[in-house]
Amino acid sequence: MPGPTSSTWGWGHESRFYAGEDTRQNAPKGLLSGPEDPIEGMLLAFDPELPQRVKRAFKQWNLILRDYLRNETALRLSVGEEAQTVAVQIADGLPRPLDSALSGCEAEVWLLLHRPPIEKAYEGLLAVEGGWEKPLPVWAPKLGDIPTLNEVSRTREYLGRLALLAQSLELLERLKKINEDVLGAYFSRAPRPRIELYWMSIGLFAATVGVSPEALTVVVAAHELAHAYTHLGRDIDNNRWDTGAFARSDLALVEGLAQFYTQVICDQLKPRMPEARVAFDGLLALQTPAYHAHKDWAKDHRNAGEIVRVSMIQARATGVTAYADFEGVLEAQGKSLSGPAK
Repeated sequence: MPGPTSSTWGWGHESRFYAGEDTRQNAPKGLLSGPEDPIEGMLLAFDPELPQRVKRAFKQWNLILRDYLRNETALRLSVGEEAQTVAVQIADGLPRPLDSALSGCEAEVWLLLHRPPIEKAYEGLLAVEGGWEKPLPVWAPKLGDIPTLNEVSRTREYLGRLALLAQSLELLERLKKINEDVLGAYFSRAPRPRIELYWMSIGLFAATVGVSPEALTVVVAAHELAHAYTHLGRDIDNNRWDTGAFARSDLALVEGLAQFYTQVICDQLKPRMPEARVAFDGLLALQTPAYHAHKDWAKDHRNAGEIVRVSMIQARATGVTAYADFEGVLEAQGKSLSGPAK
C-alpha cells in the first residue's frame, strides 16, 4: 500500500475539481437532472427525503462544529472588525471524480444502496430457519399460508450470495482509489472561499458504510470546515496560511489536518451523536492513504492536540508544504511538549 506522501500532486493541484479560481469551470459535474438521471433516481427511490435530511443535519450542527473547531485549533475566522465568511451550500449533482467512478455501474450502485437491508433480511431468515421447529409453530394459526422450510432456506441462501457479492464489487475498489474529497469540497481559490456538500455523494456513501445520512453529513461538514479553518483561520499573531502555499502542500498534510480535527470532533460528539465516529471510521476504510496520515500523529501522547496545533501554526508560518517536513515539525514539537502517555 503506498504511503501518505505518494501523491504526485499537491492538495490544490489544478487537476482537482475544487482547485481553480473560476469555480464555474470547476464546479461539480452533475449527471442529468430529473427522472433521466439513473443514480439520482435510485437515491431518491431509496430515500425520498435524502436531500432534506442532509440539509437539516447541516443546519442543526453547523454552528456546533464551528465552535468545536475554534476551540481545538485556536484559530478564528473573525478577528476584530475583520470577518472571513465561508458559506456552505448543499449542492446537487456529483463531483467529476465520483461521476467517472460510477459511470456504467448503475447495477452495482443499486446493490451498494441495498446492501444493509439485504444483510438484515438474510439475518432475519437465518433466525426464522433456527426457530422453524420451535417456537415458530406456536404462531402457525395466525400466520396463515406460509412458505416451506425449503423455500425459506433457498431465499436465505440467495440473499447471502447477494450480500457477499455486494462486499466484493469492483465499484468498491474504484471508490477506494479516489484521491480527493468527493462528498464535500472546499473551494479555497474562489473569490469568496466556500464549501459545497453533495447530498448524492453523502447518500451513496452513507448506505455503503451502513450509517445514517445525518451522521455522515456531520463528518463531511466537519472535514470541509476544518479545511477552511486551517487555511483562513487567524492565529494569535493574526497570521493565516498563504493560499498558494496551502494549495501546494502535500495532500497528506492538508487532508491529515482535516482528518485529525474531524476525528477529535467526532470523539467529542459521542455523548450527543455517537454514530458520527462510526461514520468517520466507516468512511476512512474507503479512503486513500493520504486520509490516514493523521493516525500516527503524536499517537498516545497526552498533549496530542497541542502538538498538532502548534505544529500546524509553525508549518503555516514557515511555508512548510512537504509532508516529510511536517513530520519533522511534529517530532520536534512532540519532544518539546513531552508528557506522559495517555
